[in-house]
Order: sequence, then C-alpha cells, then structure tokens
Amino acid sequence: MKLQKMKYIIDGCTHKVICAVDITSHGGEYTVCGVAIPDTTIENDECCHIGEEFEGKLKNVTCPLCLKTIRIFQSFN
Repeated sequence: MKLQKMKYIIDGCTHKVICAVDITSHGGEYTVCGVAIPDTTIENDECCHIGEEFEGKLKNVTCPLCLKTIRIFQSFN
C-alpha cells in the first residue's frame, strides 16, 4: 500500500497524519480522503505533503478521513 505523510492546519493547530494514496484513479495523485498530493501547499490549502510516497500497511494510516473511507469500502463484503 502506498502512503503519504501530510501536514494540515486545522483551527490554527498543526496536525501530521499518514494518508493512504488512492492508486485506483488519477495516477495515484490523490489521497484516499481526496487531497491532490502534488498541489498541496500550506499557504493555499492549509495542508502540504511531507516527503515522498512510501510503502506501508493499513495499520500505518492515521488520517481519520482516509480510515473512514477505507472502512466504508471494507463493509461492502
């Protein structure tokens, strides 16, 4: 699974999370929670990507929105 570290500013607080990368569409340029990775800049979107994508496992994902989306898809079984 491809993962991406992201930094968000929410209500003036900085949060660092690990998002899952959506490799099923748009060439893997988006996180599962819908953020366009190459376009993120803290100045414009109040979020930015940190470093490059890396390999990991579902247990490494810490983004609540990514996890919510993943759980919804897992419930389709």
